[in-house]
Amino acid sequence: MPEFDALANEDHYKQCAVEKQMYLDDIKKIVLDSKSLLEGNSFYMHASLNLYPDLYSKQLNLFWCGKQAVTKICEIGFNAGHSCMLMILGREKTPLDFTIFDIGHHNYTKPCVTYLQSYFPHINLNYIKGDSTVIMPIWIDANKDQVGVYDVVHVDGGHSEHCITNDMKNADLLAKKGGIVIVDDTNVPYINALVDVYIGSGRYREMDVLKTKGYPHRILQKIG
Repeated sequence: MPEFDALANEDHYKQCAVEKQMYLDDIKKIVLDSKSLLEGNSFYMHASLNLYPDLYSKQLNLFWCGKQAVTKICEIGFNAGHSCMLMILGREKTPLDFTIFDIGHHNYTKPCVTYLQSYFPHINLNYIKGDSTVIMPIWIDANKDQVGVYDVVHVDGGHSEHCITNDMKNADLLAKKGGIVIVDDTNVPYINALVDVYIGSGRYREMDVLKTKGYPHRILQKIG
């Protein structure tokens, strides 16, 4: 895996600006039509459609992570698909399996999955609805061939200690050796502490990417 090149990555991201804006506009319309408040994500303030400039570095990191995926990405917590879009946006138009686990509380979630699938036909978006702490172990047990094969796993589900503990355990099962695990909302002390535990185990290293503000994340690589 190449090391993170901030300048080259940002230049590529800027080249995708027109396409990115089209997706943002279309997703915004889906959210407005759903009559639901938009949960916080990688572009907007929580419960609003006000852009949050501090999230720019987070967008760049997610954009880069998606380009590192060879065949498989998993996202725990899809919401309206902004992070999904970022991870797909800069990739070559090669086939990719993108597994989504989302509790499905928002009226806009399924329409956003359908929308992104229509614009990225080379991506196989597999949406699995349900509480990740319940549905993921069942899915993993039924799909044992998927253990240890994911290039990128984005952990952005529920933020309770119970949820993040289980989501990290399942992300660890799915991530391949050398793969990337993105852990969102590390401003929450126990989420940040859990990331430290995984690094302290010697099985993960923290990647040297951009420092994030707003709704920060940390990015790990599985090394053992």
